Amino acid sequence: MGADETAFRFNFTFGEDDGGPSVGNGDPPIKDARSPKRPRPATGTETAQELRIPEPSRGSHPTTSDRHDRFALQDVGGSVRLWKVVELMQQSTLVQGLDEETDLVPGRYEGGFKVWECSVDLCEHLVEAYGLKPAGDGACLKGRLEGSRVLELGCGQGLPGVLCLLGGAEQVVFQDFNGEVLRYVTQPCVQRNLGGRDPDGTTGSVRYISGDWDGCGDLLERESFDLILTAETIYEPKSVPSLLDLLAWCLKPGTGVALVAAKVYYFGVGGGVAPFEEEVRRQGLFHIEHVRSVDDGASNMREVLLLRRKPEG
Repeated sequence: MGADETAFRFNFTFGEDDGGPSVGNGDPPIKDARSPKRPRPATGTETAQELRIPEPSRGSHPTTSDRHDRFALQDVGGSVRLWKVVELMQQSTLVQGLDEETDLVPGRYEGGFKVWECSVDLCEHLVEAYGLKPAGDGACLKGRLEGSRVLELGCGQGLPGVLCLLGGAEQVVFQDFNGEVLRYVTQPCVQRNLGGRDPDGTTGSVRYISGDWDGCGDLLERESFDLILTAETIYEPKSVPSLLDLLAWCLKPGTGVALVAAKVYYFGVGGGVAPFEEEVRRQGLFHIEHVRSVDDGASNMREVLLLRRKPEG
């Protein structure tokens, strides 16, 4: 089963992906000059904050209120499948005033309710690159993520981060622009995928951070993450400097890896792989390589890029 971008339901059905997000009314916020070494002071429209959302109960199963028809299975590579949210239990204020033609409203909604194609591409790369496969006893996954600290930026449903949790990560931090996405989509997705799988409580810890990237650095430990993940977040060129600043702040030097999954180009918004690479070269802090290309005819070509910090000096 591929990434189904029409499956998620609130009061309307999303249309098919036409190659990238479509933008609603409103101008993107103007960003100040930046430092290449740390995130800029928060100037965005959504103040960064940590949300105190209860972690999944270890060994618990979905409750009657956590209806099974809220979820559907998503293939993410090999024989691994994850649950994704396809219907909200309660109406989010974010969707009021949106329509089926709008994926993005700058400064308000960044498309976090959907499972985008590149999120699945990123999962498939993780399965292959880290050798993830179901454990024989039905618990979690076996692979090479044990003990890792992982950050997923612009997570939406958070399937790549969930995959890392099941693969033995010590901690996964889920970040999204919208707190409502984290509460109504990300956390239920984490709960559904982890519920009943970990009776010994060995799955890693979870944190949720909402808000603009410019303010997230104050909530995240410097150079502390082994793996940073992000998918479908480079569609707007003006946001890329903030993303790279945050990667530089959070990624472990030497061994840390950032994986960026994106379409080669995004219609109508100007972003894509080439503008991103240009900004990476201009900033000069990362080595970049192409590790996965997807051309399945479903949309324009998609890629997964790998970034490592350059040695200082």
